[in-house]
Amino acid sequence: MGRTIAPYSRQMLQIEENLSDFRRSLRKQDQEIFDDLIRISKLQVQAGVMASLPYPIDSMILTMLIDLKKEVNEIKKGLKKIPDK
Repeated sequence: MGRTIAPYSRQMLQIEENLSDFRRSLRKQDQEIFDDLIRISKLQVQAGVMASLPYPIDSMILTMLIDLKKEVNEIKKGLKKIPDK
């Protein structure tokens, strides 16, 4: 019989549970940011499933980075619209 691999979404939940002590040790403000990052990775679960990486945390971190880069790009665009003095 072949090995059964847990669904990606279940693996994500396991990672989140494994990081619960880490999360609790963060300051309140940082806990909220951590929670936002976890939410970002959950929004991109389909990409993680398709990546088929051996470690789900890799695709979770990649989706977090993609979202953060998107925010940085939007801020840069907004700054370019501000006229110079």
